[in-house]
Amino acid sequence: MSEQLSKLSEVSMVSANFGNGLAYREILLDWFKFLGGKPGEVIVVDGGSDSDTQKVYWELYQEGLIDKLQVIAPQHEDNDKDRCFIQEYTAAAISSKPYVLWFKIDTLPYREGHDGWLEEAIDYLDRDEIFAVGGAFNRTFKHFDAWPGWYFIQACTINFSLMKRSTFVSVMEECLGEYIASGFRGTHRFRRFLLEEAFIAYMTDHNQYTLCKIEDPTWTVFHTNARDEYLQEVREKYWAREDVKSFMNPSLTKDLNQFLYYGKPPVRSSMIQKMRTAFGETKIGGYWREVKKNVVSWKTEPNP
Repeated sequence: MSEQLSKLSEVSMVSANFGNGLAYREILLDWFKFLGGKPGEVIVVDGGSDSDTQKVYWELYQEGLIDKLQVIAPQHEDNDKDRCFIQEYTAAAISSKPYVLWFKIDTLPYREGHDGWLEEAIDYLDRDEIFAVGGAFNRTFKHFDAWPGWYFIQACTINFSLMKRSTFVSVMEECLGEYIASGFRGTHRFRRFLLEEAFIAYMTDHNQYTLCKIEDPTWTVFHTNARDEYLQEVREKYWAREDVKSFMNPSLTKDLNQFLYYGKPPVRSSMIQKMRTAFGETKIGGYWREVKKNVVSWKTEPNP
């Protein structure tokens, strides 16, 4: 067995999902192509999608393209947009491979070449300062130069990231242990974006970072936030490489007020002011609080 296939067999590719059945198969196969083949296991935890999307899951399961599938009744109390972190947690918790690769179906991967990237990324996870290898950010965040072609960022998104399963378990035990043990009762201070906020807290406490590959036209992973027919249209443009340069490396920009979603005009933070009441309860809010705290130092701080 080649090293590439050996490493691939050690990866659990996990996702919580709602809807987007029209593009689900195509984009799942895009992820397989990006990885170099189907990983050791594929896990999907659904959050109350319609029957058409569930039929897509079942077909993929029957074909062996999904290995573990959890479908929850739409009326179940866990099917709450503000509690989608339960499905996100479950997707990784039921994984059984040494490495967890988070993905979202509205996040589009693409590469030409870079054939050994997965093996390289897995090797990097053994470094003490590296929490995960990932990308697919929509905005800037505290970041540092790493080595040529890579940079560190003190954030981690489940749009696309690769981490050791043992790291996931450590974060859950250290940051969320009591809340998980309670059955997710009540409201946690991290709110809707529970996992990603927990990742940031753990990374900060342990002086760790996500390692990201600098994007170029041969390597991009874009979070689109697109849905249904529009997601299909965006995918076609993406694979045709239309206007990808304008959306590359949003986390390296100096513009702290800009959020980029491929296929959509840039979103300015001023546009979000009307939502100030809800702002602090969103992932953007969490990111923004951290940016305001770190904005003075992130441009001058040395490599970790």
